Amino acid sequence: MMADHNPFLATRRARVSSLVDMGLGKGLEIGALDSPVALRSVCRVRYIDVLDTASLREHYRHDPNVDGDGLVEVDYALYDEQGTIHPLREVVQDGAPFDWVVASHVIEHVPDLIRWLADISEVMADDGHLLLVIPDRRYTFDAIRPQTTVGQILQAHTLEETIPSERAVYDYVRSVVSVSAPEIWSGRSASTDARMNSLELAAEVRQKVLQTAEYFDCHVWMFTPESFVEQIDELGRLGLCDFVVESVIPTAVGELEFYAALKRLSRGLTTEQIAAQREGSLRRFTDAPTVTTNADRSTGAPSRSLEVSDRERRLIELKRRTMTRFRRLRQ
Repeated sequence: MMADHNPFLATRRARVSSLVDMGLGKGLEIGALDSPVALRSVCRVRYIDVLDTASLREHYRHDPNVDGDGLVEVDYALYDEQGTIHPLREVVQDGAPFDWVVASHVIEHVPDLIRWLADISEVMADDGHLLLVIPDRRYTFDAIRPQTTVGQILQAHTLEETIPSERAVYDYVRSVVSVSAPEIWSGRSASTDARMNSLELAAEVRQKVLQTAEYFDCHVWMFTPESFVEQIDELGRLGLCDFVVESVIPTAVGELEFYAALKRLSRGLTTEQIAAQREGSLRRFTDAPTVTTNADRSTGAPSRSLEVSDRERRLIELKRRTMTRFRRLRQ
């Protein structure tokens, strides 16, 4: 395997590991490609991706942004040889239950957030942890996009969306801005003047998505640490999420992502016990400054920053080219 091409990866691994000891039990990582957070050399992990390793290697063979030799050996592929997609809970059933699941820069892409969380919770052990690396919309190319609402999440679930919605695609294409996290942290404000795409292009992409039903990969959901905690709690209180937020590492100065550990509620709890755990989880973040805005944090030397917009934009293009090779997921 070649050396990690992402200089921030070691820091990301250290932060995720600080949330939960991945050396205990067995785990699953979703969409690791060539930048796994969990390493087989230090923990018991299996990898799941859209395609198997050989197909991923062929797809990225000429792409300088992906180290083909460094791709993880995929244990589970969502697509089979006939091009049929299978639910995560079905694909990984022989390895379940997992004590922890890792997903780095994945949750913001899933069309139906409620279904995705439910699939993961189904293959997890009681009190297991879902470890997430999530872009903070304030410091990415989503900086001027409207914030995600619980109503939007509910609607996507009701409609059983399997591809990013018209709303998500249009808002992404129309609102994506060419500004990086270091620039925003240094005082540059993101505005409509920094839009990368024209109204005409956004309208063209919208029409293509409506007419062809192709999978157009984009950020469907936008979060900040505060909004994420609140929305996971609200989904739980609506009976639509089996997780509670256990801990959060807020977005560091100069960077674009925050980290969250969600605990899977034990099966068989009473309604009162579930309510008590949810109340305790939310109180942890409202009574103590666990989730803070960066303006309130202690100043000091900024930590090494990610190359935000360029790298994130490249990853979206890579995923888009993979997914458009397949037919619409829902017939």
